[in-house]
Amino acid sequence: METDDWALLNELVQKDHVILTPSQAHDDFYVIDYAVKYNGFIVTNDMFRDHVSNKRTFHGKRLTSSWVRSHCIDFTFVGKEFMPNPRAMERVFNFQPSATESLPSAGTPSSSSSLHRTQSSNENVEADNVNEDGMVVDHKGTKRSKNIDLSEVTYYKVPRELLPMLHGEGGETMDKFQEYTGTYIVLPSHSASASPSVSNVLTLSIYGPEASRQQAVGHLDAFLLQMQQQYAYQQQQQYMASQAGMHPQQQQYAPSNGTQDDHMMEIDPY
Repeated sequence: METDDWALLNELVQKDHVILTPSQAHDDFYVIDYAVKYNGFIVTNDMFRDHVSNKRTFHGKRLTSSWVRSHCIDFTFVGKEFMPNPRAMERVFNFQPSATESLPSAGTPSSSSSLHRTQSSNENVEADNVNEDGMVVDHKGTKRSKNIDLSEVTYYKVPRELLPMLHGEGGETMDKFQEYTGTYIVLPSHSASASPSVSNVLTLSIYGPEASRQQAVGHLDAFLLQMQQQYAYQQQQQYMASQAGMHPQQQQYAPSNGTQDDHMMEIDPY
């Protein structure tokens, strides 16, 4: 950029007209986070489908496609002329900020707040509620009161076949693991474990303070070692059974009478 461009950029930043985010990977995390926090609009052609499908949470609200459609402004260029979608711009011009959009303090929940609406007994049974702004309130994330720094990340590779065990039934195993370690972990899509791929290794993204990420990695290392030892033992039993002329399935799990839950990741608090 030219010097004049830098001066203009700095001027816009000082006036809070633009925000600066880290380049390349994960910059959209910051943009979405900022828009949710201040109930703003995002000028982008990205529909953030990966964040919606992975049920990413920002400020206690789960991102939905409805929120993206109402808060994102697509655009194009005709020559050098910047042309945002005129229908989307109508939403901006007609936008009326609501008092219910502001987030109340944790100690004084407001009855008018969209995050603390009065619910019927039937609504209380549900874990998530759709907010007026199209977001889904994540009560589990709100109760944890976690404020994870998404700028600090550790990548961790795991064998594809272990993804269901890490995820657990309904994601319960991973939810407990994140709460215990104080991290936010992005798993690949659960369906990815069943889809064919060149690589049999998947990558987890672990966000949070360095100490929390190290703790999470330590638990994952122990879990993977345990599963590798178990897999090697099963292979040995299958080989011995085949040598004896027996059906491998009769001996595959002979040493253990455990259920499927025994193969889920365990969290040792000590």
